[in-house]
Amino acid sequence: MAEFRFQGSIPSSKSVFNRALIVKSYFPVLDLHGFAGCDDVRFMREGLKNIKERSRIDCGEGGTTFRFMALRASRVRGMHVLKGTPRLMARPQKGLIDLLNQLGVQAQIKKNEMHIVSEGWKKPKGVSIKVDTTESSQYASALILNSWLLSSDLEFELVGSKVSESYFLLTLDMLKKMGLRIKQTPKGYLVPAEQRLEKLSYEVEADMSSMFTMAAAGALAGTSIIENFPEVTEQPDKVFVDIFKKMGVGVELDGKVLTIKKPGHLKAVDWNLFQCPDLFPVLAVVCSFADGVSKLHGAPHLVAKESNRIAKVADLFNLLGIKHEVLEDGMIIHGNSQQPRKNGIVFNPDEDHRMVMAATLMRLMGHGIRIEHSEAINKSFPEFWDMIGIKP
Repeated sequence: MAEFRFQGSIPSSKSVFNRALIVKSYFPVLDLHGFAGCDDVRFMREGLKNIKERSRIDCGEGGTTFRFMALRASRVRGMHVLKGTPRLMARPQKGLIDLLNQLGVQAQIKKNEMHIVSEGWKKPKGVSIKVDTTESSQYASALILNSWLLSSDLEFELVGSKVSESYFLLTLDMLKKMGLRIKQTPKGYLVPAEQRLEKLSYEVEADMSSMFTMAAAGALAGTSIIENFPEVTEQPDKVFVDIFKKMGVGVELDGKVLTIKKPGHLKAVDWNLFQCPDLFPVLAVVCSFADGVSKLHGAPHLVAKESNRIAKVADLFNLLGIKHEVLEDGMIIHGNSQQPRKNGIVFNPDEDHRMVMAATLMRLMGHGIRIEHSEAINKSFPEFWDMIGIKP
């Protein structure tokens, strides 16, 4: 097997880009620097152009796009229909409807659409809004992203288990840099009325989840040199650098240049993924080549992502003969650096972009896998094939 080598820059974070696009929809003067050609950002950009008194907006498969767009559309008086794929609409949305109802907005799901009737947000009398973060932190992010230019103060508190709270903190940090003043209260947060933008430009940093996949290729099979590692970032997936260090991977960070080198021996790891569940599919593949037993845990919400990612990684491992035990919040993986390579394998990623990445890394490592519906990668990382040097 030829040694893998990658050197280059990673596209902008779709998570940060979509947040920035919401802000730009309130302040068109905001100049965004960066590039993201993935489907999630494309649907967000197009959808924001279509918001008017009677809107019909296609959100594609993006949970972030859908949840942020629902709150954005609800700020505009009128009737709005948000369309999504059957898979997207089957994901948990109860917390989103409850949040809209507290803002005086009518919302209901009919088949593959959410119907919203809004007179604009109405301030609840004498009570703060309760945002249930048991299913997702995106509801809380959607609320503060759309708290610009309100005529009255917005007070809210987070209730529930605070799933992926790190993404909410990412939103907070980003908005504060743009000029949003938000105060912590004894129970939660308060956004004073009439918040306005203080920055005319914003640099959208590289996507840490995509970067992790390219770094993983280097850790497994050679070298990855990434030229635009953000010197400061709140993206939770940045923790992959610490995970790799613990696994014995060669990691060197010089300014914005991150170099990842395959080690002589890849060590097993025990890691809680509660705040960074998106790492799971690719990290599970890396762990399968480590010496020893790895445990990835703390992320029961993996079952409600684009696919049930615990089940899909188990499917991939079963096809490849990799010993593992499924946990309700992750997986125990019995690594083998000399694992026998399989041929003639057909894998269905269940329309999940991160499962396409995981299966492709297995191909990079010599397994003969045909990946069905590999176009699912376009949701987040259409540049992946050119960068990894493998044809879909």
